[in-house]
Amino acid sequence: MARRFTSIFLAKTLLVGSAAGLAACASADIDSGSAQGEAAVGEVGLNLNVGGVTLNSVNYVISGPSGFSKTGTLELGKSTTLSATIGGLPAGTGYSITVTSTATDGSTTCTGSTTFSVSARTTTAINLHLICKELPRTGTLVVNGSVNVCPTIDGVSAMPSEVVIGNPLALSASAHDSDRGPSPLAYHWSASSGSFTDASAANPSFTCTVPGSVTLSLSVSDGDADPNCASSSSVTVNCSIPGARSRAPSTLAVYGDAPYGTTPTDTAQLMATAAFINAINADPNVSLVLHVGDIHSGKQYCTEAYDRTVFDLWKAFQDPLVYTPGDNEWADCNKIGEGGGLYNAKTLQIDYVRDAGGTAVDYANGDPLANLALIRSIFFAQPGMTLGNQKQQVLSQAEFNDPTHPADASFVENVMFEQSNVLFVTINVPGGSNNDNDVWYAAPTTTPAQTQEVADRTGADLRWLDAAFAQAQADGVVAVVIQAQADVWDNEKGPAHQAAYEPFVQNIAAHTTAFSKPVLMLNGDSHIYRSDNPLSAADPLNFMHPGYDVPNFHRIVVHGSTLPVEWLRLNIDPQVNAPTTDATFGPFSWERVLPTP
Repeated sequence: MARRFTSIFLAKTLLVGSAAGLAACASADIDSGSAQGEAAVGEVGLNLNVGGVTLNSVNYVISGPSGFSKTGTLELGKSTTLSATIGGLPAGTGYSITVTSTATDGSTTCTGSTTFSVSARTTTAINLHLICKELPRTGTLVVNGSVNVCPTIDGVSAMPSEVVIGNPLALSASAHDSDRGPSPLAYHWSASSGSFTDASAANPSFTCTVPGSVTLSLSVSDGDADPNCASSSSVTVNCSIPGARSRAPSTLAVYGDAPYGTTPTDTAQLMATAAFINAINADPNVSLVLHVGDIHSGKQYCTEAYDRTVFDLWKAFQDPLVYTPGDNEWADCNKIGEGGGLYNAKTLQIDYVRDAGGTAVDYANGDPLANLALIRSIFFAQPGMTLGNQKQQVLSQAEFNDPTHPADASFVENVMFEQSNVLFVTINVPGGSNNDNDVWYAAPTTTPAQTQEVADRTGADLRWLDAAFAQAQADGVVAVVIQAQADVWDNEKGPAHQAAYEPFVQNIAAHTTAFSKPVLMLNGDSHIYRSDNPLSAADPLNFMHPGYDVPNFHRIVVHGSTLPVEWLRLNIDPQVNAPTTDATFGPFSWERVLPTP
C-alpha cells in the first residue's frame, strides 16, 4: 500500500560499528555472521516522515571512504512505517547518504542528504531532512482562432402597420455582413400569432389571425455557430377586426322570420322577397342588412332546394348581408310539422315524413346536424365574408377561436365586426326549442349527438361573447350589438321552456354591466315587434330570467312572419347618446318600415 507521510522531515538513522576491520569490509555483501565481519561492519537505521505526500518507494545512494558505494530502493507500499536498517557498511568516516523519491501522482519530488560515520558492530542513527518540491500548477494554452464580423440588421418595416385580420401586410428587412461569411445571410421571422408566406425570406408577407398588437421578430445570422452573433430586430403591427376605426354614422336594415309560409306549398312571401329586397336597395342610406334568422316557417319543409332559392334571392342585396341561422332551418327540422319525423313508441323507430312516392320530404330526414351543415355549406361557404352583392369582411369564429376548444372552429356563422364605432357580434342561438333541448323527433330521451350539439354550440357561443366584449373594451367602442335568433324572453311556453337560455342571459348581463355602455340585442323568433329591457327589474318580462337589473341594456324583437314583410331602419350615430325610449337608446335610433305597395 502507498504510505501517506505526516511529517515534513525525513529522519534517517545510521548506526555504525567500530573502525576495526573497516578496510576489509568494503562491500555490503560481506557475511555479517563471521568474526571478521562482525568486527568490520556496522549498520545505519533509517526513519522517513514526509507530510502531505504519498511515496511508494525511496531510492538511496551511500558513498564512503576508499570509493565505497551502495545503492538501493526502500519499498514502502506494504509498510506501515518508513524506517529501515541498512547493514554491511565498512567502519570509517566521511560517509554520505542521498535519498530521492517521487510522489505517486508525479507532482512532487523529494531529495535529502547528510553525512555520517560508521563504527564496527554499532548502529548509528542519523537524521535526514528531505526537501519536497511541487511542479507548477499552471499550464499553457495555444490559441488558434479566426475572426468573424457578425451581421447587422439595418432596418425592418411593415406596410401598412395596421391591417384587418385575414389581410396580408408586406414586411421588408435589410441587413449587411461586412466579411460576407462564413455563410450567406439567413433570415428567420417569428410571431406569437399569424402566418408568414415565407418565414425565411427577407421580404415576406404576414397575415394577422388574432386581434390586437403583434410583435414580429426577425433574426439574421451568417452561419456562425455562436447564437450571440445573430442580429435581432422587431416591428409591431396592429391587427384589427373588420370595420375597426370607422366613426361615420350609418343606417342598417334589420329583419327576420322571413320569408314565411303557412303551409309547405305557400310561397307568397318567397315570391314577394325580390320586391322587398328592391325596397331596401332603394334606400340610399342603408349600408348593411341584418337577418336575424328563420328563412321559413315551422310549417314548411327543410329542403336543399328551398335553402338555395333563398340564397339566390339574397344575391340581389346591393349591400352586405349578415345572416344568423334560426331554428326553423336546422334545429327544428326534426319536427313532424317541418317534414322531419316522429318517434314510434311501438316500433321504437322514427317514422319520417314521406311524399307519395315514399321519399323523405326533408333533407337528411330532418336531422338537425345535417341541416345545419347544409346551411353552413350554402350561406357560409366563404368564412369571414358576408352575403350580398357587395360582400364585406367580418371576423368568423372559424378563423379566430380558442385552440383549447377545437370544436369552436366549426361555428363559421358566429361573426364579429365593427361599424360606426359599434361592435357587432352574432351567435347561433335557435329559438322555439329551449336552446335545442327539446328532444329530437319527440323521442323518449336525447341522443348523444343532440347532447353534444347543445354543449358544443352553447360553449362556443358563450366564448364568442367573451371574445366580443373583450374586443369592445380593447377598441373603446361606444356600444355593442348582439344579433341572435332566439327570443330568450318568449313567454309563449312558460319559464320552464326558457331554462336552457339562462347561461346566455347570465353572460350578457355580466358583460353588459362590466362594459357600462349601451348594449343592444336584436332577435326575432317571437314574430311580434317589441322594444324593451327585460334585464330591468321593472320590465314585465323580467320574471322569465329574474335577478337581473341592467340599465344599459335594450332589446328589439324584429317583427316578422306576416305579409307585408317589414324591416327595421336602425340608425347609428357614435356622437349621440340619446335617452332610452321606445325608439332611441344611446347612439341608436330606429323605426319600423313597411314597403310601399
